[in-house]
Amino acid sequence: MDNPVHLACVTSQGPCDLQHCLIPIQLLKEIKGSVGSYVHIQLSKEFSLVCRAIPVSEAYCEIGYQLIACDCVSHKSRDCDMTSPLESYTLQASDIIPLKTVKLKSISVTVILRTVEDVLNYRKNNNGYKFFILDLMHLYGVMKGNQIKCTSNPLAKVLGISRVIVEECSLSAHEVGTVASDTDVDIIGIESEDRRSRTIHDQVALGGLDKVLKYLRRLMVEPWLRKEEFAKAGVHYPSGVLLIGPPGCGKTSLVRQLCAETGTCLVATAGAELVSPYEGESENNFIKVAQRAQSLSEEGPCLFFIDEIDSLCPMRTKESSLHQLRLTAQVLLTLDKCRLCSNLMIMAATNRPFDLDPSLRRSGRFETEILLNVPSANDRESILAVHSANLLPAGCGGLAKVAHATPGFVGADLRALVDITRAKIGEESINADAVTDIMLECAERITPSIHKTLSFITAKPAASPIGGLQEVKEKLQRIFTHHTEFAEAYKKLKLKRPRGVLLYGPRGCGKTRLVASLASLRGCTFITANASHLLSPFVGDSEKRIAALFYAARLAQPTILFIDEIDGIFGSREKNDSSVHISILNELLQAMDGADVQATSLQGASQLTNSCTSDQDGVLVCAATNNPGSLDPALLRPGRFDRLVYVPPPDRAARCDILRLKTKKLGIESEDILESLADKTEGFTGAELENMIMRATIAAVREGQYNKDTQLVHLSNQQLLEAWQSCSPAVTQREISRFKDFERRFSVVQ
Repeated sequence: MDNPVHLACVTSQGPCDLQHCLIPIQLLKEIKGSVGSYVHIQLSKEFSLVCRAIPVSEAYCEIGYQLIACDCVSHKSRDCDMTSPLESYTLQASDIIPLKTVKLKSISVTVILRTVEDVLNYRKNNNGYKFFILDLMHLYGVMKGNQIKCTSNPLAKVLGISRVIVEECSLSAHEVGTVASDTDVDIIGIESEDRRSRTIHDQVALGGLDKVLKYLRRLMVEPWLRKEEFAKAGVHYPSGVLLIGPPGCGKTSLVRQLCAETGTCLVATAGAELVSPYEGESENNFIKVAQRAQSLSEEGPCLFFIDEIDSLCPMRTKESSLHQLRLTAQVLLTLDKCRLCSNLMIMAATNRPFDLDPSLRRSGRFETEILLNVPSANDRESILAVHSANLLPAGCGGLAKVAHATPGFVGADLRALVDITRAKIGEESINADAVTDIMLECAERITPSIHKTLSFITAKPAASPIGGLQEVKEKLQRIFTHHTEFAEAYKKLKLKRPRGVLLYGPRGCGKTRLVASLASLRGCTFITANASHLLSPFVGDSEKRIAALFYAARLAQPTILFIDEIDGIFGSREKNDSSVHISILNELLQAMDGADVQATSLQGASQLTNSCTSDQDGVLVCAATNNPGSLDPALLRPGRFDRLVYVPPPDRAARCDILRLKTKKLGIESEDILESLADKTEGFTGAELENMIMRATIAAVREGQYNKDTQLVHLSNQQLLEAWQSCSPAVTQREISRFKDFERRFSVVQ
């Protein structure tokens, strides 16, 4: 048919015009339908109507046939809002299919009521409701999957029925069923509109959180399955769960997936949505949300989820305002009332557990704490497999390679990595190896979220090859190998792994770059902070920064925590009797011993995503200094910085290796000049050798020895010699003797 069919949907106005479709007689003949029969109108792939054909004599104009159909009986692929605005559609005659009417022997339906009170009334008199629903279904012709919107029906208004969903009826694709007095109507479900809208149906795959999801599933379902047993025993099953973890680790996604799997109604809110500057309004907002959750729990299992709860219940101190004190007290009182509801579970999430009021974490409120740490390499591979399903095939080696190269990345970081890779690839069709290379390149440009949680964490130094220092590299390799690869052996033998490594030596010898390069090869999370950045002018803030730094390191185990210039604030107590200095040093000593782990992050029946976070064995603290004699002796005892590694100035072979490395991308006149410079640069450090090459390069560019085509700078022997003459060695024999004296004072573990 050339001319289209224009259809306008209208809402039903009562029993007299239910399920009617005003259709032109000529169009009814073309589709081979009959007067009063039902037709199936396919408006789109996801939306269709079932209506009874009411012929009209003339409804044709220049733009095609005009139809008016009632939208009370529709079929939608998803359970969407039935009160959406009415629309107009353009379709063809082939989209209107006549249906054969069949009397149904049985039908299964789900009844959606308006409010929770209507659901409770139904449960009191469910037998009487069944007969009323049977009378209501007499008015409609239905197919499997139809939704009947009956808000305008007087009988439905009396019963509180909002809509009826047809779950099962034995019909073919071209048949419509009608309900008679002898039809068996099976009501398989009763829900309120509020609960239906808050029930999550779409499940998503969550990589790396299977263990926690299984634990939460049991924690949520078991009280409902054994409700009578717990009631007889007088036992209150834990109903409060606090999720703790860095931003982006999947706390909110975990809750949504849990509700989707268990069919639980979710009442979710965030602290920022409830806080108001007006007096008493914040408390009222929280009470309203809690009452809604309590009301829905009377109908069935409900989960009350509070995100960013630290904004509602901050720690109460002398500096707290009256508004904060009143809000915290009201939240605690309301949560205690919610605990009395048997079908209500309470969950909260925060990434700042230290700022929560301690009374919130006591037994009887949030007695179960789950620490979601930064995913391990296997977890990262699982997360990447979920997000990159259409980029890389499952089980390919590229995922493991990317997972190893992204230590410290949380789920949000990995998803951002996949999105950036997908945008860079575009519509191109490339193999898996090329995709892996692009992902590795993009990963270097992404800063992990764990580094953004603390403002004083410095940027990770770029991993680059280091010339010389072979003996030092071998020592650090052995230490890092014991830290990462032999973790299970240490655990079975009940031994502690190396806790701290102190790199000392002249400035400019590559201590910082050496640790960063080796850490990236081991796949460990690398967190670096300068000691001076940990110092704060506010009383007690420096101690908090140190505790937060070690807490972030524990979340991302295995971690290499690097503190540069440690002698800046952690000097000897004998030479500095300041109370602030002593307090900061004591905080570092306690943090290295792990004394604050049980008191701050683990309380009650805690569940961990990784068992190694129960202690601090997975954190290796590395520090660098060029003045080791000023450090407090307590830092250098076994169990703290028990590995002392001297990073000496480069010898002749090392200097030659460094010079070759720095001139690798430059054009030099002859290789012999490098050997000659290695002999002449006694006492030069790696930084000074790099500075010498940089001066020669600048001189070459000024003299026009830069080729724009090849982008290569050519250095002459004379320029290198002039650059050497302008530099002077920084390491003297006196300074080397000072390091050797320190080495004799302390036993250096080789």
